[in-house]
Parts: sequence; structure tokens; C-alpha cells
Amino acid sequence: MAPLVATLALLIVVFVHANIPRFTPAGPKRLVAHAALLLVGLGFGVVSAMLTGPAAPPWAVIACGMGVVHVPALCLLVIKRIRRSKRS
Repeated sequence: MAPLVATLALLIVVFVHANIPRFTPAGPKRLVAHAALLLVGLGFGVVSAMLTGPAAPPWAVIACGMGVVHVPALCLLVIKRIRRSKRS
């Protein structure tokens, strides 16, 4: 079950980072968006992996942590796509 959930989480991460350029102009804003999501996701995943112990493989917990952090960005990007928003 852990590989399935980790795969779904990583698909969320890939989707978000692939769609950020569609709605964010090139430059510091885009770089900050990518870096903040990756660093916070990695930090959340590592801390979660340290707290879970042997309940799940650490790589799966880290991947799930990354996915959880990217879910709000996924929701925003989906809303922007439905509204056909321009870059902001």
C-alpha cells in the first residue's frame, strides 16, 4: 500500500511543478514557488519519517509528506485552470 500512496503523492508533486510555469512568470516568483514547496515538503517528509518509526518505509513517508504539502498548491492550480486564469 505504501508504494501506491507514495506514487500518488509524487504524481501530485510532478503535476504541481509542471504547472507552476503556466501561471507564474519567469523570474524570482517562480523560483521561490518551486523552492518553497520543495524545501517545506522535504522537511515535512523527513520529520514525518523520523516520527513514524518502523510503521512504514522512510522513503514512502517522505514522498507522502511531499505530496501532502503540495495538495493546497494543486487545488489552487486546478481552480486557476478551470477559470482559465492568466499568469500572475
